[in-house]
Amino acid sequence: MTCRCELISGTLPEHERTMLSRVYQSRSLVWAFMRRDVSVRYRTSVLGWLWSLAQPLATLLLFFVVFYYIFHAQAPPLGNGRGSSYPIFIFCGLVTWNLFAGMQPVSITTMESCAELLGKVHFPGWAPVLGAQLVQALQILLEFVVLLLVLLCIGNVSWTWLLAIPILLGTVLFAMGIGLLISALSAHFGDVKEGVTTALLLLYFATPIMYPISMLHGRNAALSFVVHANPMSWYVNGVHNVLYSLVAPSVPVLIGLLAAGALTFWTGLVVFDRASRDLVELL
Repeated sequence: MTCRCELISGTLPEHERTMLSRVYQSRSLVWAFMRRDVSVRYRTSVLGWLWSLAQPLATLLLFFVVFYYIFHAQAPPLGNGRGSSYPIFIFCGLVTWNLFAGMQPVSITTMESCAELLGKVHFPGWAPVLGAQLVQALQILLEFVVLLLVLLCIGNVSWTWLLAIPILLGTVLFAMGIGLLISALSAHFGDVKEGVTTALLLLYFATPIMYPISMLHGRNAALSFVVHANPMSWYVNGVHNVLYSLVAPSVPVLIGLLAAGALTFWTGLVVFDRASRDLVELL
């Protein structure tokens, strides 16, 4: 890695005000880490990025067999009025969830792997993490391309597809922010890495991926509260609405999803930047 970027440290309010400008100024460094991540990840792979489709498609097939054929689960009607499709319903939620869940372990492992490099070269500690997160996001977005092709083939198309852009952008920002936060915590507390795995498993079932969020209406109040309090429920439900049901969320909901993602990303970036001064000693 030959790219270098001066690490601007400080705890003054001005430092926080110029955080986004620092990210912009370091864009070439982040891009270099993205290329490095891709080359390392697929160095000996023949199929390369196609492997990113293997796990979600295998999971989709498993859930389809178990919940559709064995438990006879039913999905809400498609937006085009031509029946329903449980596999496509799951796929909409699954790729949105993967966009969030895939970034968390990647953020931690990238931070750990770059600790030695941080001790030799001065650059923002968040640069390699952002690079790895963006590669992960692009990888998951390939799944969305497959999803859109499937929806196009069955004629489930509407202008509401365009609303998936702000929802997915909010999801990416939210996922990146949480990834930065937990990777900073992981440097101080070794149990965080294992805890994240367990938390993601629990959060998976508290997110309406395999079931419509409307199914909770009138049911257990505590369970309904947990699901609705889960931020990922709002992002997954938003994608279900605009791509599967072809229903447009309200403007306040769209703004809220974008604002929550941006605020989470900003918070994670500032916290990680402050904590990065101690990463070399801690790792």
